[in-house]
Amino acid sequence: MSLNNYFSLKRFSLLLKQDLLINKTKYILTILGLGLVTYLLSYWFLSMNKWNLNYHEGAINAFYTVCFMFFMIGVGVVIGTAFPDLNDKIKTANYLLSPGSTFEKILAQFLLRIALFIPIALGIFWIAIRLAKASLIPEILNGTRFFDPSVVPYFEFRHLISVGDKLWDMWQILFLIFGFFSYGTYLFAGATFFKRYALIKTVVVSGILFGCCILFSMLLSNIFYPEITGFKLKLETFHVTQSLDSTKCFLLYLSLIPWIFFLGIAYFKLKEKEV
Repeated sequence: MSLNNYFSLKRFSLLLKQDLLINKTKYILTILGLGLVTYLLSYWFLSMNKWNLNYHEGAINAFYTVCFMFFMIGVGVVIGTAFPDLNDKIKTANYLLSPGSTFEKILAQFLLRIALFIPIALGIFWIAIRLAKASLIPEILNGTRFFDPSVVPYFEFRHLISVGDKLWDMWQILFLIFGFFSYGTYLFAGATFFKRYALIKTVVVSGILFGCCILFSMLLSNIFYPEITGFKLKLETFHVTQSLDSTKCFLLYLSLIPWIFFLGIAYFKLKEKEV
């Protein structure tokens, strides 16, 4: 079979251009709305925790991390609403019949929702949270303590991967980066797996699967460790390398590998709809 049946640069560029022409207003409003909400929530969160920011060393890393986690939930919503035409039968038929191979359609949405959007979103977060910090004003807390916003450092991405002035271990940094990437591709695949309300169904199924895994682990703990009773969980760890034990190694592989599987699911589920 000719490679042109899978990918044509001209056909792909037209598909990408068509998507941008149709949805450019929605994309722009999404980016602006995400930035505004990030600024407002970050400012509110930092304002509510002024005491800790001034008088607890290292607290700023934790607060910035919390803001970032909530921001990534919003990013996940954008990624999880990929392939919007698949929510309607008529639009689905038109989308599947539009010029472009399955690979090109997957690649177009991947570029728009992940490869291009995530760097833009990270830039928005960096700007919004720094503006939120800059908006903090000096004041007296509880009538005795003076809050000085100048001693609160501006956000840098290194705050997410450090404790105090010490950076995380490399495995932790890789776990964070690929963990978020796998999380994004999981929601991306869910958009092709379900017909309607894909994001909601993906989240619900995720919760059910996670709960089942925990219950199954508890069952195994009760079977293999007689001293463990009830809803308790026991994990035996051993060193794989000098710096990695079995639990850390499992978590690392859990973030490094799944994104390949999820992108494969997205491709074949969309291919299945075209048949």
